[in-house]
Amino acid sequence: MQSFKNMVAGSAALVAAFVTVAAATPLRAEPVRVAVAYGDLDIQSQVGAAELQTRIARAARRACGPSDAASHFQVARCRTMAVESAQSQLAMKANGIKLAAR
Repeated sequence: MQSFKNMVAGSAALVAAFVTVAAATPLRAEPVRVAVAYGDLDIQSQVGAAELQTRIARAARRACGPSDAASHFQVARCRTMAVESAQSQLAMKANGIKLAAR
């Protein structure tokens, strides 16, 4: 948790306090994007960082949809990739790097 907090230190001061969970879902042809707000959190605190992780995980579940026996592994991979994408965006924002929108 400490390394995650260090990775996003200072990003709460950004004007646009959102990350996007983007996922290529197993059941949809187009990627789904879910905005995750964190401007109300102190992500430098353990509680704030944990709440942000919860919000990102919840958004990944929403973007990737439910899993059943047939799609369990695809949905799990979708969720993992969505969370990694959001964490990568946070790290880039913390370092002052902005990628062009696709």
